[in-house]
Amino acid sequence: MNMAFDREKVLKSYIENKDRLDKRNKEGIEKYRKGNFTLKFDNDTSIVKVRQTKHKFLFGCTAFMLNSFETLEKEDKFKSLFSNLFNQAVVPFYWSDLEPEEGNVRFDRDSENIYRRPAPDIVIDFCREYGIEPKGHCLTWCSFVPQWLEKYGAEDRKRILERRFKEIAERYGDIIPSFDIVNESASNYRIGKNTLFENYDEIGLELGGKYFKNNIKILNETNEAIWRDYVTEGKYMAFNMQLKEFIRKGLPIDEIGLQYHIFERPENFENNNTFLNAEYMMEVLDIFDSYDLPMHISEITIPSYSGKIPQNEEIQAEIAETLYTTWFATKNMKSIVWWNLVDGYAAYAPLGSEDGENNYAGGLVHFDMTKKPAYEALDRLINHEWKTTFEAPVKDGEYSFRGFYGEYEIEITTGSGTEKHTVVLDEDGMEVIL
Repeated sequence: MNMAFDREKVLKSYIENKDRLDKRNKEGIEKYRKGNFTLKFDNDTSIVKVRQTKHKFLFGCTAFMLNSFETLEKEDKFKSLFSNLFNQAVVPFYWSDLEPEEGNVRFDRDSENIYRRPAPDIVIDFCREYGIEPKGHCLTWCSFVPQWLEKYGAEDRKRILERRFKEIAERYGDIIPSFDIVNESASNYRIGKNTLFENYDEIGLELGGKYFKNNIKILNETNEAIWRDYVTEGKYMAFNMQLKEFIRKGLPIDEIGLQYHIFERPENFENNNTFLNAEYMMEVLDIFDSYDLPMHISEITIPSYSGKIPQNEEIQAEIAETLYTTWFATKNMKSIVWWNLVDGYAAYAPLGSEDGENNYAGGLVHFDMTKKPAYEALDRLINHEWKTTFEAPVKDGEYSFRGFYGEYEIEITTGSGTEKHTVVLDEDGMEVIL
């Protein structure tokens, strides 16, 4: 169904709440994403050039298409587009594809290739090459369970799941800082879906505490138990209730993931009251922000729908910019993860088709690797508006400024020439002697 959407209808709530959002976002970004820094010089420095090279905040994307493109040219283009925008990559640990045969775990880079499921070592190599932080997804889920597990009863499944945790921890515990330990259990229990065993999510969190003591353990949830549930249940949405209960039980949860897939049929897009409601967005963010746990917008699909209609792609870009700004301004937000960088390579669909999730055209890049307006919008925010760069004269041996948290290249000019330093500025009030 190819149709051009009306921007005023799609963005009605955000247009109506623009002043309120702008105030919230401006104050939040200034307060939570920036700090005061002082550079002190023990020489005759006269000029300082400050250039932020990396963000502390994590802007991520799935790296599921590594080693799966039709040509090396596309593979290289993907890596370039990815590394230009993102500093975090999601590593796939889907059980059915990581261990398609019992005991045959596809960790190694020379493992048999499976579409959209590169071996973890391949993604780790990519992260090392480009200075990107990896994130593991996901260790406990009642979907993408290997068929061979069906022959086992509940107690054996618990034992095998623990073996899975142990193997992944031994190989990647010192390499991957964070993992989605449990995925989408609140929504799956809500619809009565359970293909592992009773309370598999609680067992999964306990295993996370046992085998990933030094890693960040994330409880990740999808639309049905958050945004869709909030429309009818308000603060009693399933994920909020589950989180309260798990914390009460003392289960090891370090951070929380809120998915945001706008999976709506095109004919419903202009009248969407679930996702594109600015008041709901702010209220939900405030509810989860109150836990004072680091948060992730952990999976994002913003559709432009099939057909390459320019108006729809401009609307996708405006939504992306508005939402990223709103999330970036939220106190405890730590990362934002776009789910599919390139159109035509999404889940539940053959490569390049318009079936399954490909129909939403939720990528930032077309199938031919040309950039969509949404890519350009995020590039402007991440690489320009939200980075600190300037040149200034130095007086009295020091220079103070306010900038975004992250890694910086500091170039100083003295009577004997220039020199460069790399510093990490990640705490308000930091002083650095150069």
